[in-house]
Amino acid sequence: MSATQGLFLTGASGLLGRYLLRDLLASGRPVGVLVRDSSAASAAERLAELQDFCEGSLRRSLPRPVLLAGDLRAPGLGLGTAERHWLARHARAVIHSAAYVSYQPTPDGEPWQTNVLGTRRLLELCQTLGITQVHHLSTAFVCGDRRGLVREDELDCGRGSKNAYEQSKFAAEELVRQFPGIQATIYRPSVIVGDSRTGYTCSYHHFYRFLELAVRLSARRQRLALRLPLTGAETQNLVPVDWVARALLTLLDRPRWHGRTYHLAAWQAIRLDEIKNILAELLPLEGTQWVGPEGLPDPTPLEQLVLEEFQDYWSYLRSNLDFDCRNTRQTLPDLPPPRFDRKLAARLLEFAQADNWGRQRGRSPVVPSSECAYYLECILPQQARQSSLVRALPHDFHFALDIRGPNGGQWSFRCGGAEVLTVERGLRSIPEVIYRIDAGTFLSLVRGRQSAQQAFLDGQIEIEGDVEKALLLAALIEQFLAESRSEHQPSKPARDVLAGTASR
Repeated sequence: MSATQGLFLTGASGLLGRYLLRDLLASGRPVGVLVRDSSAASAAERLAELQDFCEGSLRRSLPRPVLLAGDLRAPGLGLGTAERHWLARHARAVIHSAAYVSYQPTPDGEPWQTNVLGTRRLLELCQTLGITQVHHLSTAFVCGDRRGLVREDELDCGRGSKNAYEQSKFAAEELVRQFPGIQATIYRPSVIVGDSRTGYTCSYHHFYRFLELAVRLSARRQRLALRLPLTGAETQNLVPVDWVARALLTLLDRPRWHGRTYHLAAWQAIRLDEIKNILAELLPLEGTQWVGPEGLPDPTPLEQLVLEEFQDYWSYLRSNLDFDCRNTRQTLPDLPPPRFDRKLAARLLEFAQADNWGRQRGRSPVVPSSECAYYLECILPQQARQSSLVRALPHDFHFALDIRGPNGGQWSFRCGGAEVLTVERGLRSIPEVIYRIDAGTFLSLVRGRQSAQQAFLDGQIEIEGDVEKALLLAALIEQFLAESRSEHQPSKPARDVLAGTASR
């Protein structure tokens, strides 16, 4: 597919969707993105956040996508005349990545409303606008409740589905295959995990539920025994999100291979006992043992809780599926998926813990790229020279700030004694204390909208290193920020940053 031909993308807010959007923008293609308003943000705000992710991930500016505000479940996707005109004029293909992940039915009709009705609405619009190329994200688990080899050209094997999500994705894939007037290319990812290079994820299903359980158990001083109704010989198929996006977009650029079905899965599954051994190098897991699939005699309260909390996942852990990747391997012989090993596991674990398993993320404010750097490198040193609080720090104290997320970075500081604050980009040597914080929280502290103490209590600031010095410094920072806001009159650019009105 030509890089000048436009694309229509759904599901950009999901984990895979945002990587598809990032890589499409990086390729220079015109991209129209379907985004709906939510209770927390408008469609425009949500797309701005996605743009920040894309640019922050690649650490460079990218072309802007076209906002197509609508709703997948509405007739015509709820698009206006201008949006439909853009699609008719520019879009030659659609990548349908939107999905609702729920293993049990919800009162409002999910996951069928999004996964089946939404797919039908999309196909009807494509038919109306003359978009004939549909690249549909299904799942490898449309194979249902079966064992053994699953071929790419198979769909209905008469085995039934394990849950509502599988049922809805099966129905959606069947609909796409049978819909008149389109050429469908089907992509079936297995279990998608975070970025193989950074560990990033925004989705904490499946593998991450068990990873978090392992972390919680290993953090206890008293080891708790946990028997699991598995043998350890069961296999799992895990693939990093960045590889899935790259594989799909590589296939997108090879039209001679369109119209087929591709398992985007690991070419060799990994046994559960191998996963356990890898994690045991990172976490103490001495109390966990396999006892076989027959069940647990007299389960402890902890074991009963685990059995109930993870009831949606046991069938996946026991399935021992072998996804045939013949089409994928034939078309992408030089793009094998990364192997799940200690390095990958460590990256996934580190990011998930830093992100608190997605529980405290919330909606990060859109942060202009220059604000954090401008404050730390221009405003802060000037204010520090006028403050007596810097001199209250321990002599020659070296600390660092790690601001995560789009427009973040790392800065090193030296201060104390008779010296004023000095600032350098990066970590020049091992600091005594590292503070880790996201860009939105950092600017909230600077602007006085949030206290440092509350941010610590809420887990929004993490400390690495000398905790006693870190807490002393935190108290001084709180005083320093209050003093700076009340006593000093910064320049207009500085006032804009401190007030949150800098040009965006």
